[in-house]
Amino acid sequence: MAEEQVQIKLVGVSAVVPAIPTEKHTLFLSNLDLIWIPIVNSHSVMFYKTNPDLDFTAVTDMLKRSLSLLLVDFYPVAGRLSTKGSGRPVVDCNDAGVEFVEASIDMAFQDLQKDEFRHRSFFKELVPLRDGSKHENYDGPLFSVQVTGFNGGGICIGSSIHHVVADGSSFWHLMNCWAECCRGSPISQKPEHMRTVFQSEDKINCAVPNISFRAEEVVTDDIKEAQIFKFIREDLQNKNVGTNVSISAADIKDERSFHEFILRDQIGDLEVGHLHLNEEMIGKLKERAGASSSFVAVSAHFWRCVTRAREVPENEPVGFGMSANSRGRVKPPLPATYFGNCVCMGFAQTKAKQLLGQDIHFAAALIQELIKCCASEEQLNNFIDWVDCRLASGSPLPSLALEILGGRYFVVAGNSPKFPVYEIDFGWGKPMNAQIPTLSGLGGMMLFPGRDDGGKSMDIYTRLPRHQMETLKHILMIIPD
Repeated sequence: MAEEQVQIKLVGVSAVVPAIPTEKHTLFLSNLDLIWIPIVNSHSVMFYKTNPDLDFTAVTDMLKRSLSLLLVDFYPVAGRLSTKGSGRPVVDCNDAGVEFVEASIDMAFQDLQKDEFRHRSFFKELVPLRDGSKHENYDGPLFSVQVTGFNGGGICIGSSIHHVVADGSSFWHLMNCWAECCRGSPISQKPEHMRTVFQSEDKINCAVPNISFRAEEVVTDDIKEAQIFKFIREDLQNKNVGTNVSISAADIKDERSFHEFILRDQIGDLEVGHLHLNEEMIGKLKERAGASSSFVAVSAHFWRCVTRAREVPENEPVGFGMSANSRGRVKPPLPATYFGNCVCMGFAQTKAKQLLGQDIHFAAALIQELIKCCASEEQLNNFIDWVDCRLASGSPLPSLALEILGGRYFVVAGNSPKFPVYEIDFGWGKPMNAQIPTLSGLGGMMLFPGRDDGGKSMDIYTRLPRHQMETLKHILMIIPD
């Protein structure tokens, strides 16, 4: 169905700085931060129904004042990336500010509401499309906001944040605290800036490549012919350890090659799709998959469905990647308010014929084993040391990202249905809707909690060629027997 043409007009751009100047210094970035430098910014947009009598300028003034207050505590997002000095990237906490864009759209908020906020192609224009992945010369804002006013009232708040400063947990913590400031409340949970806990004084010997990222065969009663990629020390290698991921760092010479790989299949009529699974459907999936968590059941179902929709050849490797919050898994545990990146990534792989030739139990069991791997403190520590060794060997950051991202048909799960997306209340009530406005890559899975049932349902966002998206929308709604 053809979309109506809308016009989004730029009203103004300003920089919001901390209400009280903060101490100028450089912020150490841990290896858990650095690995995200080549990855494109994370984007989201939230739609709010405001009082029609509330002037748009009054709304943006409230948001800017509260954001300025917020930045006194969340000062890293007002800084800039820098490689001065040692050449290792740091955040220059210089109060340069957050980019704040004001815009208007010639559309009534009710039109989106009546259409149940169906994803529209122009949603990507509701966020500042900053791309911090071009890290070698990126000196732009690490956090950008766009507030767009609708005809007759209603706004949306679009955001773009560089992954190097915050993972998903930290981002939604920031947004919740901003909303508190806007409501006139004090910040209930201030951020903890303690990234140096990952700055080891005992340097690993990187003279020899003693940690590798390799595939280890998984052998259980429920899983055959599948592998989980692990960060493994050479002295712990065993006969079940296989080869590196299908695309190695040696294949990627520079940043241009990395972006060419990411864009390899992104041609033709691509679209971002929104799919919703309600509580009843998720309950049935959990029962069919024998899964204890909704995440495992939904992920297993999506992985199988998107593989089928993409018509992956049966002998082609297919993978599933995810990250797990590691704040409570390190020793000593970090507080939930730790601000930065603290996730351990994991990847599983099998052949398309294995994934689709067996029932959903197989995919669910493999993802469950992957979660166990991601939850391991040993894996997190090996991951940190692996980045050290790769950097010491002269590998550029883009190749590190590619070595982890894996092959052509990898599904990477992002966000979490546990994030408090629908608790972000700036004073006008919770969002009427929240969206992922734009995605890179193909066939990934970005998760949001459902709005009206306490997160018992899930919203899934993915990106595919249009004909594959139509297939996926159909088969995802079919619960396997």
